[in-house]
Amino acid sequence: MSPITSPSTILVTGGTGYVGAWVITTLLARGHTVKAAVRSAEKGASLKSHLLKHINEEGGKKDSDDIALDIVVIADNVKDGAFDEAILGVDAVVHVASPAPNPSSTDPQETIQPAVGGTLGVLNSALRASQRDSSYKLKRIVITSSVATVWTPGPGARTFSEADWNTNLVSELEKLGSKTHPHIVCAASKVLAEKATLEFYNAHKSEVQWDISIINPPLIFGPAIQTPKSASDLPTTLKLWWDSVVEFSSKPGLLSTPNGWVDVRDIAEAHVRAMETEAAGGERIIVAEGTFFLNEWLDHANKAGAEFYPGRAFSKGTAETTKDELAPEIYYNTTKEKRILGIKYRTKEETTRDTLRWAAERNL
Repeated sequence: MSPITSPSTILVTGGTGYVGAWVITTLLARGHTVKAAVRSAEKGASLKSHLLKHINEEGGKKDSDDIALDIVVIADNVKDGAFDEAILGVDAVVHVASPAPNPSSTDPQETIQPAVGGTLGVLNSALRASQRDSSYKLKRIVITSSVATVWTPGPGARTFSEADWNTNLVSELEKLGSKTHPHIVCAASKVLAEKATLEFYNAHKSEVQWDISIINPPLIFGPAIQTPKSASDLPTTLKLWWDSVVEFSSKPGLLSTPNGWVDVRDIAEAHVRAMETEAAGGERIIVAEGTFFLNEWLDHANKAGAEFYPGRAFSKGTAETTKDELAPEIYYNTTKEKRILGIKYRTKEETTRDTLRWAAERNL
């Protein structure tokens, strides 16, 4: 694939989401034109408003007509042919859209169908466009997956790479059915969607002129583009961080277990570099800053909180939030990312400080 250079036209799905909005912001800053696939005109207008506010806060002086953003309404991502028109005329696609865990759902297919069907919908539309027009200019499709597709639970400290596959999640889903925990359902949907992506591409790569690149992030933290109505409306993983670090309780949940993490701005940068870099074609790439222990976040929050939330008490943590030699430590081999993408990651201190500043400015 020849490199995608600016200015190009990029289709982004899931642009109203946490990661998607940062991907769009990064693309616009590079000089690209973005076609953002959204569920409704109202969501599109809201996205554009939030993007404009962010750009102007960062020193830009733009109005809505100055943003190279086209809104494309696709109400149903899994409808056959949903992306057929939107995908025409673009140089690349960044497919971020995927459902978050839904605690109120008892039907796993409500999560799995849009995760797998939405991804295959984009791929099928790209295939049909290639079949209709031999001069079709699409070069690459970048797809957001997760380290859930490489990580498997177990005792002790372990390191995972792109050579690994998680087979446990789908087996657990098949065993438990409607009783499967929503987080397990969501993680299993990532495995199924990524496997479906690779199977589709391997079956059709001789018919198309584009390739794929898959990004596998761990937990994603950092400030959002959108301003939520309240802290309860924060994006899923950012809310997890907020509840565990800022609204600390004696049961901090997922963050009490050592795990991998990455700043949302760095994962957005990784998507764009995967689109721009020839060597990223055909690769699944783990993008992670490193491993965290909850007490590290709490320490940074105490330092930054004194500036942005004077008078507010931040937890010092407990014995359960410090490094436990018996806790299973999860590490990721990011050699491939360093070789192909070369991301300079933000630190926990930077992410904590920026998040608390962002939240304080929005009265959260």
